[in-house]
Amino acid sequence: MSDELRAAWHERLRQWRAALAALGAVASSGAALGIGGSSLGSPWLLLGVPVALGGLVVLMLSPTLSFLAVALVIPVERLGRFTGDSAMLTISLMRLVGTVCLASYLLNALLTRQRIHFGGALAVYTLYFGIAITGVFHSTHMLGTVRHIGAILGNLLFFFLAINLGRSQPLARRAVMVWLFATFAAGVYTIVTWHLGSGVSDEDLTGTSARFATVLTDTSEWEALSSVARATGPTSHAAVYGMNLITAIPLLLYFFKHAGSRRGQAASLLGLAVTLYNVLLTNTRAVMLVAALVLLLCGLRGLYRITAGGIVGVVLAGAAMTPLVPDAVWERVLDTSNYSVAKSATLRVRFDYWEAGLSIAAEHWLTGIGVGNQVEVPKRLNFVTAEETTVHNEFIFTLMEVGVFGWLLFFGFLTLVYLAAVRAQRLAARWQAPDGVRPDFFVAIQISMLATLLFGVQVDVFHFPLKGWWLLAGLAWAQYSVMSAAARAHSEAQSPVAASSYPLPLPTYAR
Repeated sequence: MSDELRAAWHERLRQWRAALAALGAVASSGAALGIGGSSLGSPWLLLGVPVALGGLVVLMLSPTLSFLAVALVIPVERLGRFTGDSAMLTISLMRLVGTVCLASYLLNALLTRQRIHFGGALAVYTLYFGIAITGVFHSTHMLGTVRHIGAILGNLLFFFLAINLGRSQPLARRAVMVWLFATFAAGVYTIVTWHLGSGVSDEDLTGTSARFATVLTDTSEWEALSSVARATGPTSHAAVYGMNLITAIPLLLYFFKHAGSRRGQAASLLGLAVTLYNVLLTNTRAVMLVAALVLLLCGLRGLYRITAGGIVGVVLAGAAMTPLVPDAVWERVLDTSNYSVAKSATLRVRFDYWEAGLSIAAEHWLTGIGVGNQVEVPKRLNFVTAEETTVHNEFIFTLMEVGVFGWLLFFGFLTLVYLAAVRAQRLAARWQAPDGVRPDFFVAIQISMLATLLFGVQVDVFHFPLKGWWLLAGLAWAQYSVMSAAARAHSEAQSPVAASSYPLPLPTYAR
């Protein structure tokens, strides 16, 4: 493209942005006047609407800022929902901000003629989405199927955004930092409400009346433990919250290792401490076990050094903190006598769930029973349970939902993004930007991915809104795509390329 043509396009883009800003100002003023003239309006609402619309205009003009805004709202989940969990169409802050980010990116890509990237992983997940849609024709649980199709579409669009906007190393790093900060803030809020607030029932937690509650009064093991408190954070279940926390642990250790100052290290350690304490507050056996394995794996993969002195320090710190452990955690998790089929109702029930799920999968191995179908499993159980439930195993549940071919597509997608993280780690040493992510960044992503798969053995983990996982997966694919393209260009040119920067220019919107 010639300099004159490029200048013309930039001038046209400037004009479009000015027009959008003017449109936003007019809309803000009109909305404010309309509300102010209405008897239903209030002074706070009058001030809030133009501010919100002004922020919307800013996000529309900057895909980078809108992507960081998406990363910021990832952990809020239930706090940002405007509808209950039982609604067919869930409206949430995450979806609204994500829609704005998608519109912002597509508009700027169109005006600047940026190349839109897709890739093999997105294609595979799109095929899986297509199979999921066919479930509406044979599902016996239409509400659950339609609801989960919407969730899959949300994952697909978010992954599309991440693999396009995450191609800049600085933006990828900042997005993860913003997500970790929001996770830390949610953790602090959960700790405060755990110790100063009160628990709510499972039914209330899924509605909008208890949106700001973070502690569940769990009665799933009533005959052995009466009821226990479990932290759910800003999510709808302790297991969901626990997996969100586990996903963040390797990245916190990555930033601690590569912090450029003591202040950065202190911030990472504080975030890690809050995260691990929240893991404890989830009062969930699987969460604590997987978190411990993740910490061990992080040490083995080099995100921190395992030394004898460090081990002794951890043991002493754990012993010193023992009096601070809530009684509810002792009763459910740290009491070793509960780790038996006889005393744990949840362990007993899981075996029955798995058996029922395998029988359903065997009968519907070709088409499945439809994604999100939770009414078939209770029909196969010989005891009274909820009218809707899953098999609490991602591998079995996915096979039940979409059959063999859909199962292969979904886990093929997971394999592709994991391999992208592995290959990106190898390429990062060759194409390392001075202010970019390091090979350990992709090591941390790999550990988060493996932990999620491990967690899926005992719960249908990818049916959770794990947007943190999707952020990491999209960034890994985006960074691998950039580095592999740079490697191919270098190989074709057969000329030395400086190891301190990418040989290919970064997208202008991501700089």
